[in-house]
Amino acid sequence: MTRTILVGLAFSAWTFAAAAQPAPSPATESVPATRAELRELIDAAKATAKATRENVDYARVVPDILFQILTKLDKIEDKLDTIENLTKANQAAAKKR
Repeated sequence: MTRTILVGLAFSAWTFAAAAQPAPSPATESVPATRAELRELIDAAKATAKATRENVDYARVVPDILFQILTKLDKIEDKLDTIENLTKANQAAAKKR
């Protein structure tokens, strides 16, 4: 019950805050954009799209590189384990003599 009351109060606070926002003036909405401004907006959108594509490509490549590195590290670890086992076996054989 308390949770319901708290949710209701939060919702009403957000509603009142949204209602208290001043309405945008019609003068700022009706100002036409110049060709230069539109060109800048288009260029900015193109740059954003390019950056997004590069980010997606990077996100695809990085896990693959990390997987390759981890695979190589596993191989190195296996080789070190075999060397360690061989040295232990040699030491044990030397102690028996």
